Amino acid sequence: MILHAAYRIAWKDVVGDFRRRSTLSSMLFFAIAALVVFQAAFEPDRKEAVKLLPGLIWVTVLFTSLVGLGRVFQAEEEDGAFEGLLLAPIPREAVFLGKWWGNLSLTALVELMLLPVMLVLFNVDAWAVLPAMFGVLLLGTLGFTALGVLLAALTQGARGRETLLALLLLPLAVPLLIAGVQATAALLGTGGEIAPWVRLILIFDVVYLSLAPWAFGWLVEE
Repeated sequence: MILHAAYRIAWKDVVGDFRRRSTLSSMLFFAIAALVVFQAAFEPDRKEAVKLLPGLIWVTVLFTSLVGLGRVFQAEEEDGAFEGLLLAPIPREAVFLGKWWGNLSLTALVELMLLPVMLVLFNVDAWAVLPAMFGVLLLGTLGFTALGVLLAALTQGARGRETLLALLLLPLAVPLLIAGVQATAALLGTGGEIAPWVRLILIFDVVYLSLAPWAFGWLVEE
């Protein structure tokens, strides 16, 4: 029942966003604008671009994700339906999982479109490791979005919630982002071994995904 309810909530969010063309289009616009600014500011040659690319990928994904996380509960707020969602005869964990799956789907879609654009813009020949780069990004996104959805629920209704969400999320996500940058650098041949960093990402994923559903249920009961 939990998985079915979570799937329905995620489906509602994703389909609703495609109809409104709001969150996904905003995330894509922000990501492309950030890439163009980075490319114009650094103007790196191919050798420098390979060294810069891991950090630029994760910084772009980080701030693009914040755009989506700031709108996780937007539809319920606009319709005044959040309390109704909580009153539905489903576990609180299903609400969290549905919101997380919906946000994760949109973020992963943006990442999938973002990586080829980055390689073209920065003239980096890393097409052979592109699937592995997406895999590392997706692993990091699992834990990052889980933490982000929890904090989005915490800051819901607060004044300046986007700023507050960023202030809460960034310090907690820094270790995960460092591991992601190092793993991506290893794939591009500018870092050390990839295995320890992937293990670290998995550890953070397990911690965030274990604690976030429980914390969400406790949070919305308060």
